[in-house]
Amino acid sequence: METTTIRRPASFRLRADLLEGLKRNAARTNRSLNNYVESVLLDVVYNEPNEETKAAIEEAMNRKEYPAEDVYDNVDDMFKALGVNV
Repeated sequence: METTTIRRPASFRLRADLLEGLKRNAARTNRSLNNYVESVLLDVVYNEPNEETKAAIEEAMNRKEYPAEDVYDNVDDMFKALGVNV
């Protein structure tokens, strides 16, 4: 059973640096700009996180179980706290 997806042309004004980034990402994945942008938009619109992921995001954003001293401003401070030499 074949289904046809109806596509309509659309025009968007994007920042030049954003458009260049999209073009680089499309080329990196060997896809057309149109295909790449469409797949990114489909992912954003249709891939909603499940309830467990939503709860984890909410918990991380509110830092309910994380003491303030475990929050770092940068990676170097985190590595120092872990005793990792970089």
